Amino acid sequence: MPHREYRAAVCLTPDARYFKAAIVVARSILAQEPDIPADIVILCDGSDVAPGYDALPADLRARITLLPWARSSEIAALPLGRHVTHAAYRRLFLPALLGERYRRIVYLDSDMVVVRPGLSRLLTLSLANRPVAAAIDMIFLKDFEDGPLTAEFRAYRAGLGLPLDRPYFNSGLLVIDRDLWREQAVTERALAFLAAAPARCLFHDQSALNAVLQNNWLPLSPRTNFMGDFQLLDLETRIAPIVMHFVNHPKPWHFRDWAGEDRFAQIYRDWLADTPWAADALPSSHALREPAPLTPAFTAFRERLLAYLRTQAFADTAAGWP
Repeated sequence: MPHREYRAAVCLTPDARYFKAAIVVARSILAQEPDIPADIVILCDGSDVAPGYDALPADLRARITLLPWARSSEIAALPLGRHVTHAAYRRLFLPALLGERYRRIVYLDSDMVVVRPGLSRLLTLSLANRPVAAAIDMIFLKDFEDGPLTAEFRAYRAGLGLPLDRPYFNSGLLVIDRDLWREQAVTERALAFLAAAPARCLFHDQSALNAVLQNNWLPLSPRTNFMGDFQLLDLETRIAPIVMHFVNHPKPWHFRDWAGEDRFAQIYRDWLADTPWAADALPSSHALREPAPLTPAFTAFRERLLAYLRTQAFADTAAGWP
C-alpha cells in the first residue's frame, strides 16, 4: 500500500479491456488537481495490467498504487452482461480491501474523464450519516422525457422494489463512507440480493445497490457524473461537469467505431500520445458527429429535466441549482 498518510483513496477497478482507460482517468485527475490529497488505487488482477505500464512516466506511477485482486471466487457465479465482466463487481469490495486508515473512498468507473477541478471536494463532503453518495441515473431522469424507454425503466425500477418517485442512482461514481458501509454490511446485502434475484438486476451491482440502499444514499449533482443524454442536451455550459461519463458503447477510445463528437475521442488520443500505448490512438475511419440541433422533443425533455434538478437538494451544489 502507499506510503503517504492520506485518509482518502480514489479508486478504479478495471479489467484488461479497461486498464488503459483507467490510466487515462488517473492522468485526468492529476491534471486537474495535481495535489489532490488522496491515493489513487487501481484494484486489478495482475493479468489486467497492460504491457508497457512499467514504462509510464515515473511521476505518474508514483501516484498510482496497483492493489492485487484475489477474491474472484466470491463473484464467479454473479450474472454478467454484454459489456459487463466480473470486474464490475470489484467496487463492492473496496471498503474491505483498502487499508484501515482510509475513511473516505471515491470510486470512479474507468469510462470516465475528469475535465474540471472539483473532485477533491468529494473527499471531505459530509454524507449526512449515509454510507454512500452518488448521482441520479438517466434511468430515473428519462421519466421526464416520456419516451420509448420510460415505461421500460419504470418497470425495471419497480422490479427492484423502488417506488416510481424514488430516485435511482448510477454507481459509476460512488463517494463511500468506509466505516458506515461496513457497519451496514452493504457489500454482503448487495451480493445477497444479486444471488436471490439475478433476473431483476439488469444493471448488475448497480441494481443491487439501489435495491438495498433505498432512502439511504445522498444525491450528488450531474456535475459529478455527466452521463448519457446529458451530453446530448446542450447542458455542458450550464452544468459545468467535473466528470464526464461515457456510459454507452462504443467508447471514445474505440477509435475505429466511435461515432460521437470527435472532441471526446481526442481526449484519449491526447492522453495516450506520450505513453507506451500511443499506437492505439488511431484517427477516426469515418466522419464523426458534431453536436446536432435539439429536436422539439429533446428541447422539452431538457426543460423538464432542468426544472426537476432545480427542485432537488444536491450535496455538492447550492440550492436552486442549476
